[in-house]
Amino acid sequence: MRAVSAEAPKREEIEELLKTDLWELGRRAYEIRRRLYGDVATFIPNMVLNYTNVCVVGCSFCAFYRPPRHREAYTYSVEDAVKRVLEVDARYGIRQVLIQGGVNPEIGIEYFEGLFRAIKSKAPHIAIHALSPLEVEYLARRERASYREILERLKEAGMESMPGGGGEILVDEVRKIISPKKIDSETWLRIMEEAHKLGIPSSATMMYGHVESLRDIAEHLYKIAQLQAKTGGFMAFIAWNFEPGTSELGRKIPHPKTSATLLRMVAVARIVFNGLIPHIQAGWLTAGPETAQLALYFGADDFGGTLYDEKVLEWKRAEAPIDKKEDVIAIIRGTGFRPAERDNLYRIVRYF
Repeated sequence: MRAVSAEAPKREEIEELLKTDLWELGRRAYEIRRRLYGDVATFIPNMVLNYTNVCVVGCSFCAFYRPPRHREAYTYSVEDAVKRVLEVDARYGIRQVLIQGGVNPEIGIEYFEGLFRAIKSKAPHIAIHALSPLEVEYLARRERASYREILERLKEAGMESMPGGGGEILVDEVRKIISPKKIDSETWLRIMEEAHKLGIPSSATMMYGHVESLRDIAEHLYKIAQLQAKTGGFMAFIAWNFEPGTSELGRKIPHPKTSATLLRMVAVARIVFNGLIPHIQAGWLTAGPETAQLALYFGADDFGGTLYDEKVLEWKRAEAPIDKKEDVIAIIRGTGFRPAERDNLYRIVRYF
Protein backbone atom coordinates (compact mmCIF):
# COMPACT_ATOMS: atom_id res chain seq x y z
CA MET A 1 0.00 0.00 0.00
CA ARG A 2 1.08 3.59 -0.51
CA ALA A 3 2.57 5.17 2.61
CA VAL A 4 0.86 8.25 3.97
CA SER A 5 2.65 11.47 4.81
CA ALA A 6 1.36 12.21 8.29
CA GLU A 7 3.42 11.28 11.33
CA ALA A 8 2.12 9.14 14.17
CA PRO A 9 1.56 11.07 17.43
CA LYS A 10 3.51 10.27 20.56
CA ARG A 11 2.18 7.87 23.19
CA GLU A 12 2.15 10.58 25.84
CA GLU A 13 0.09 12.87 23.60
CA ILE A 14 -2.50 10.15 23.04
CA GLU A 15 -2.75 9.42 26.75
CA GLU A 16 -3.32 13.11 27.47
CA LEU A 17 -6.06 13.22 24.84
CA LEU A 18 -7.80 10.28 26.52
CA LYS A 19 -8.00 12.37 29.72
CA THR A 20 -9.32 15.50 27.98
CA ASP A 21 -12.83 16.82 28.62
CA LEU A 22 -15.30 14.85 26.49
CA TRP A 23 -17.03 17.88 25.00
CA GLU A 24 -13.73 19.46 24.03
CA LEU A 25 -12.71 16.21 22.35
CA GLY A 26 -16.04 16.05 20.54
CA ARG A 27 -15.73 19.61 19.29
CA ARG A 28 -12.24 19.04 17.90
CA ALA A 29 -13.14 15.69 16.36
CA TYR A 30 -16.32 17.03 14.77
CA GLU A 31 -14.42 19.91 13.18
CA ILE A 32 -12.04 17.42 11.52
CA ARG A 33 -14.91 15.17 10.45
CA ARG A 34 -16.92 18.06 8.98
CA ARG A 35 -13.90 19.37 7.08
CA LEU A 36 -13.26 15.94 5.55
CA TYR A 37 -16.78 14.65 4.90
CA GLY A 38 -19.25 17.49 5.36
CA ASP A 39 -22.70 16.16 6.27
CA VAL A 40 -22.26 12.73 4.65
CA ALA A 41 -22.36 9.51 6.69
CA THR A 42 -21.66 6.26 4.88
CA PHE A 43 -22.72 2.64 5.42
CA ILE A 44 -22.43 -0.66 3.55
CA PRO A 45 -25.10 -3.32 3.00
CA ASN A 46 -23.26 -6.42 4.20
CA MET A 47 -23.60 -9.74 5.98
CA VAL A 48 -21.40 -11.61 8.41
CA LEU A 49 -20.57 -15.22 7.60
CA ASN A 50 -19.47 -16.88 10.84
CA TYR A 51 -18.40 -20.07 9.08
CA THR A 52 -17.62 -21.98 12.29
CA ASN A 53 -17.91 -21.52 16.04
CA VAL A 54 -15.24 -24.14 16.75
CA CYS A 55 -12.15 -22.55 18.27
CA VAL A 56 -9.16 -23.81 20.25
CA VAL A 57 -7.94 -20.36 21.33
CA GLY A 58 -10.64 -19.92 23.98
CA CYS A 59 -10.58 -16.18 24.67
CA SER A 60 -12.15 -15.34 28.03
CA PHE A 61 -14.23 -12.52 26.54
CA CYS A 62 -15.88 -14.67 23.86
CA ALA A 63 -19.23 -16.35 24.45
CA PHE A 64 -19.50 -17.50 20.82
CA TYR A 65 -16.84 -20.20 20.53
CA ARG A 66 -17.26 -23.90 21.27
CA PRO A 67 -14.43 -26.42 21.68
CA PRO A 68 -14.09 -29.20 19.09
CA ARG A 69 -16.76 -31.94 19.32
CA HIS A 70 -18.99 -29.83 21.57
CA ARG A 71 -22.69 -30.58 21.03
CA GLU A 72 -23.29 -26.96 19.94
CA ALA A 73 -20.27 -26.81 17.62
CA TYR A 74 -20.87 -26.21 13.93
CA THR A 75 -18.93 -25.71 10.71
CA TYR A 76 -20.56 -24.85 7.40
CA SER A 77 -19.55 -26.78 4.35
CA VAL A 78 -18.43 -24.60 1.44
CA GLU A 79 -21.74 -25.36 -0.29
CA ASP A 80 -23.82 -24.38 2.76
CA ALA A 81 -21.77 -21.22 3.32
CA VAL A 82 -22.18 -20.09 -0.29
CA LYS A 83 -25.89 -20.85 -0.13
CA ARG A 84 -26.26 -18.61 2.93
CA VAL A 85 -24.47 -15.74 1.18
CA LEU A 86 -26.60 -16.06 -1.95
CA GLU A 87 -29.82 -16.23 0.08
CA VAL A 88 -28.98 -13.05 2.01
CA ASP A 89 -27.98 -11.30 -1.20
CA ALA A 90 -31.20 -12.33 -2.94
CA ARG A 91 -33.28 -11.07 -0.03
CA TYR A 92 -31.50 -7.82 0.82
CA GLY A 93 -28.84 -7.04 -1.78
CA ILE A 94 -25.34 -6.84 -0.28
CA ARG A 95 -21.99 -5.45 -1.37
CA GLN A 96 -19.75 -7.21 1.13
CA VAL A 97 -19.48 -10.45 3.08
CA LEU A 98 -17.42 -10.33 6.27
CA ILE A 99 -16.07 -13.85 6.80
CA GLN A 100 -14.72 -14.75 10.21
CA GLY A 101 -14.98 -17.59 12.69
CA GLY A 102 -12.78 -19.46 15.14
CA VAL A 103 -9.46 -21.26 14.89
CA ASN A 104 -10.82 -24.65 13.84
CA PRO A 105 -8.13 -27.38 13.51
CA GLU A 106 -10.25 -29.16 10.89
CA ILE A 107 -10.18 -26.25 8.43
CA GLY A 108 -7.24 -25.72 6.10
CA ILE A 109 -6.53 -23.09 3.46
CA GLU A 110 -8.24 -25.12 0.72
CA TYR A 111 -11.56 -24.53 2.48
CA PHE A 112 -11.15 -20.75 2.17
CA GLU A 113 -9.83 -20.92 -1.37
CA GLY A 114 -12.87 -22.96 -2.38
CA LEU A 115 -15.25 -20.70 -0.47
CA PHE A 116 -13.86 -17.43 -1.86
CA ARG A 117 -13.77 -18.70 -5.44
CA ALA A 118 -17.32 -20.04 -5.20
CA ILE A 119 -18.67 -16.73 -3.87
CA LYS A 120 -16.88 -14.70 -6.53
CA SER A 121 -18.03 -17.02 -9.34
CA LYS A 122 -21.69 -16.88 -8.29
CA ALA A 123 -21.83 -13.30 -6.95
CA PRO A 124 -18.89 -11.28 -8.33
CA HIS A 125 -20.43 -8.02 -7.05
CA ILE A 126 -19.93 -9.12 -3.42
CA ALA A 127 -16.56 -8.10 -1.97
CA ILE A 128 -14.84 -10.59 0.33
CA HIS A 129 -13.67 -8.95 3.57
CA ALA A 130 -12.25 -11.96 5.31
CA LEU A 131 -10.24 -13.56 8.09
CA SER A 132 -8.20 -11.95 10.84
CA PRO A 133 -4.46 -12.02 11.52
CA LEU A 134 -5.23 -14.75 14.08
CA GLU A 135 -6.72 -17.00 11.39
CA VAL A 136 -3.89 -16.20 8.96
CA GLU A 137 -1.28 -17.08 11.59
CA TYR A 138 -3.00 -20.40 12.27
CA LEU A 139 -3.17 -21.24 8.56
CA ALA A 140 0.53 -20.43 8.19
CA ARG A 141 1.40 -22.87 10.95
CA ARG A 142 -0.99 -25.52 9.64
CA GLU A 143 0.30 -25.30 6.07
CA ARG A 144 3.95 -24.76 7.08
CA ALA A 145 3.96 -21.60 4.99
CA SER A 146 4.91 -17.96 5.49
CA TYR A 147 2.30 -15.29 6.22
CA ARG A 148 2.99 -13.85 2.79
CA GLU A 149 2.36 -17.17 1.05
CA ILE A 150 -0.94 -17.64 2.87
CA LEU A 151 -2.07 -14.10 2.08
CA GLU A 152 -1.05 -14.44 -1.57
CA ARG A 153 -3.14 -17.60 -1.92
CA LEU A 154 -6.13 -16.02 -0.21
CA LYS A 155 -5.89 -12.91 -2.38
CA GLU A 156 -5.62 -15.03 -5.52
CA ALA A 157 -8.79 -16.87 -4.45
CA GLY A 158 -10.75 -13.62 -4.07
CA MET A 159 -10.03 -12.04 -0.67
CA GLU A 160 -10.09 -8.28 -1.19
CA SER A 161 -9.57 -6.90 2.32
CA MET A 162 -9.07 -7.98 5.94
CA PRO A 163 -11.04 -7.13 9.08
CA GLY A 164 -9.13 -6.16 12.19
CA GLY A 165 -10.28 -9.03 14.40
CA GLY A 166 -8.01 -10.28 17.15
CA GLY A 167 -6.53 -6.85 17.82
CA GLU A 168 -8.37 -6.24 21.11
CA ILE A 169 -5.62 -4.29 22.92
CA LEU A 170 -2.15 -4.51 21.38
CA VAL A 171 -0.39 -4.75 24.74
CA ASP A 172 0.86 -8.22 25.57
CA GLU A 173 0.35 -7.89 29.33
CA VAL A 174 -3.36 -7.28 28.67
CA ARG A 175 -3.58 -10.03 26.05
CA LYS A 176 -2.10 -12.58 28.47
CA ILE A 177 -5.00 -11.90 30.84
CA ILE A 178 -7.96 -11.90 28.43
CA SER A 179 -6.66 -14.23 25.68
CA PRO A 180 -3.46 -16.04 26.72
CA LYS A 181 -3.51 -18.43 23.71
CA LYS A 182 -3.94 -15.68 21.12
CA ILE A 183 -1.14 -14.30 18.94
CA ASP A 184 0.91 -11.50 20.49
CA SER A 185 0.71 -7.87 19.41
CA GLU A 186 3.86 -8.01 17.28
CA THR A 187 2.49 -10.93 15.24
CA TRP A 188 -0.84 -9.16 14.68
CA LEU A 189 0.98 -6.06 13.43
CA ARG A 190 3.40 -8.06 11.29
CA ILE A 191 0.61 -9.92 9.49
CA MET A 192 -1.25 -6.66 8.88
CA GLU A 193 1.93 -5.13 7.46
CA GLU A 194 2.39 -8.12 5.17
CA ALA A 195 -1.19 -7.80 3.95
CA HIS A 196 -0.73 -4.09 3.24
CA LYS A 197 2.46 -4.80 1.29
CA LEU A 198 0.49 -7.21 -0.90
CA GLY A 199 -2.15 -4.59 -1.63
CA ILE A 200 -4.71 -6.06 0.78
CA PRO A 201 -6.21 -3.14 2.75
CA SER A 202 -7.68 -3.74 6.18
CA SER A 203 -9.51 -2.35 9.17
CA ALA A 204 -7.95 -1.65 12.56
CA THR A 205 -9.99 -2.42 15.67
CA MET A 206 -9.87 -1.99 19.41
CA MET A 207 -11.89 -3.75 22.11
CA TYR A 208 -11.93 -1.63 25.26
CA GLY A 209 -13.78 -1.87 28.57
CA HIS A 210 -12.17 -4.84 30.34
CA VAL A 211 -8.79 -4.95 32.11
CA GLU A 212 -6.92 -2.29 30.12
CA SER A 213 -5.70 1.09 31.39
CA LEU A 214 -5.67 4.43 29.59
CA ARG A 215 -1.97 3.90 28.99
CA ASP A 216 -2.74 0.57 27.32
CA ILE A 217 -5.30 2.22 25.05
CA ALA A 218 -2.77 4.92 24.18
CA GLU A 219 -0.19 2.23 23.37
CA HIS A 220 -2.71 0.41 21.14
CA LEU A 221 -3.56 3.55 19.17
CA TYR A 222 0.13 4.47 18.92
CA LYS A 223 1.09 1.09 17.43
CA ILE A 224 -1.68 1.28 14.85
CA ALA A 225 -0.69 4.85 13.94
CA GLN A 226 2.96 3.80 13.60
CA LEU A 227 2.09 1.00 11.18
CA GLN A 228 -0.28 3.21 9.22
CA ALA A 229 2.38 5.88 8.79
CA LYS A 230 4.55 3.13 7.29
CA THR A 231 2.06 1.32 5.04
CA GLY A 232 -1.10 3.41 4.60
CA GLY A 233 -3.06 0.15 4.49
CA PHE A 234 -5.71 0.72 7.15
CA MET A 235 -8.94 1.99 5.60
CA ALA A 236 -10.86 2.45 8.85
CA PHE A 237 -10.66 2.27 12.62
CA ILE A 238 -13.41 0.63 14.67
CA ALA A 239 -13.60 0.74 18.46
CA TRP A 240 -16.03 -1.55 20.21
CA ASN A 241 -17.02 -2.11 23.79
CA PHE A 242 -16.47 -5.41 25.59
CA GLU A 243 -19.90 -7.00 25.97
CA PRO A 244 -19.98 -9.38 28.98
CA GLY A 245 -22.81 -11.64 27.76
CA THR A 246 -22.24 -15.16 29.08
CA SER A 247 -18.48 -15.10 28.62
CA GLU A 248 -15.96 -16.14 31.27
CA LEU A 249 -14.61 -12.57 31.51
CA GLY A 250 -18.19 -11.33 31.79
CA ARG A 251 -18.51 -13.04 35.16
CA LYS A 252 -15.64 -10.89 36.44
CA ILE A 253 -16.63 -7.72 34.58
CA PRO A 254 -20.44 -7.93 34.40
CA HIS A 255 -21.14 -4.36 33.28
CA PRO A 256 -20.08 -2.76 29.98
CA LYS A 257 -18.68 0.75 29.79
CA THR A 258 -21.08 3.63 29.18
CA SER A 259 -21.92 5.20 25.85
CA ALA A 260 -19.77 8.18 26.81
CA THR A 261 -16.72 5.90 26.70
CA LEU A 262 -17.38 4.98 23.06
CA LEU A 263 -17.79 8.66 22.18
CA ARG A 264 -14.44 9.38 23.82
CA MET A 265 -12.74 6.57 21.89
CA VAL A 266 -14.24 7.70 18.59
CA ALA A 267 -13.24 11.33 19.15
CA VAL A 268 -9.70 10.48 20.23
CA ALA A 269 -9.33 8.15 17.23
CA ARG A 270 -10.45 10.89 14.83
CA ILE A 271 -7.90 13.31 16.30
CA VAL A 272 -5.04 10.79 16.58
CA PHE A 273 -5.57 9.32 13.11
CA ASN A 274 -6.17 12.63 11.35
CA GLY A 275 -4.15 12.45 8.14
CA LEU A 276 -3.43 8.78 8.75
CA ILE A 277 -6.55 6.58 8.78
CA PRO A 278 -9.34 8.15 6.68
CA HIS A 279 -12.45 6.55 8.17
CA ILE A 280 -13.72 6.14 11.72
CA GLN A 281 -16.66 3.81 12.23
CA ALA A 282 -19.46 4.48 14.69
CA GLY A 283 -19.73 0.87 15.91
CA TRP A 284 -23.49 0.48 16.36
CA LEU A 285 -23.53 -3.24 17.18
CA THR A 286 -22.10 -3.09 20.70
CA ALA A 287 -23.01 0.49 21.60
CA GLY A 288 -26.48 0.55 20.04
CA PRO A 289 -27.84 2.71 17.21
CA GLU A 290 -28.57 5.72 19.42
CA THR A 291 -24.97 5.97 20.63
CA ALA A 292 -23.75 5.41 17.08
CA GLN A 293 -25.86 8.38 16.02
CA LEU A 294 -24.07 10.53 18.59
CA ALA A 295 -20.73 9.13 17.45
CA LEU A 296 -21.28 10.82 14.08
CA TYR A 297 -21.02 14.12 15.97
CA PHE A 298 -17.88 12.93 17.76
CA GLY A 299 -15.80 12.22 14.67
CA ALA A 300 -17.21 9.08 13.06
CA ASP A 301 -18.00 9.31 9.34
CA ASP A 302 -19.10 5.70 8.73
CA PHE A 303 -22.04 4.00 10.43
CA GLY A 304 -20.85 0.50 9.58
CA GLY A 305 -22.71 -2.34 7.92
CA THR A 306 -26.14 -3.92 8.08
CA LEU A 307 -24.48 -7.06 9.53
CA TYR A 308 -27.10 -9.54 8.34
CA ASP A 309 -26.70 -13.03 9.88
CA GLU A 310 -24.17 -11.90 12.54
CA LYS A 311 -23.82 -14.58 15.25
CA VAL A 312 -20.90 -13.65 17.52
CA LEU A 313 -22.94 -10.92 19.26
CA GLU A 314 -26.32 -12.23 18.18
CA TRP A 315 -28.11 -11.05 21.31
CA LYS A 316 -26.88 -7.50 20.72
CA ARG A 317 -27.91 -7.69 17.07
CA ALA A 318 -31.42 -8.72 18.17
CA GLU A 319 -31.70 -5.62 20.37
CA ALA A 320 -31.11 -3.21 17.49
CA PRO A 321 -33.97 -1.92 15.31
CA ILE A 322 -31.95 -2.65 12.16
CA ASP A 323 -33.44 -5.33 9.92
CA LYS A 324 -32.59 -3.91 6.53
CA LYS A 325 -30.74 -1.19 4.67
CA GLU A 326 -33.69 1.20 4.89
CA ASP A 327 -33.43 1.13 8.70
CA VAL A 328 -29.81 2.30 8.58
CA ILE A 329 -30.75 5.07 6.14
CA ALA A 330 -33.52 6.23 8.49
CA ILE A 331 -31.21 6.18 11.53
CA ILE A 332 -28.57 8.26 9.75
CA ARG A 333 -31.20 10.69 8.47
CA GLY A 334 -32.46 11.04 12.04
CA THR A 335 -29.12 12.58 13.01
CA GLY A 336 -29.27 15.28 10.34
CA PHE A 337 -26.51 13.66 8.29
CA ARG A 338 -26.89 12.62 4.66
CA PRO A 339 -26.83 8.82 4.19
CA ALA A 340 -24.58 7.41 1.48
CA GLU A 341 -24.10 3.79 0.49
CA ARG A 342 -20.46 2.79 0.00
CA ASP A 343 -18.54 -0.16 -1.34
CA ASN A 344 -15.90 -2.31 0.35
CA LEU A 345 -13.18 0.30 -0.29
CA TYR A 346 -15.26 3.17 1.16
CA ARG A 347 -16.10 4.61 -2.26
CA ILE A 348 -19.56 6.17 -2.32
CA VAL A 349 -21.87 4.52 -4.85
CA ARG A 350 -25.20 6.17 -3.98
CA TYR A 351 -26.54 9.10 -1.96
CA PHE A 352 -29.94 9.15 -0.30
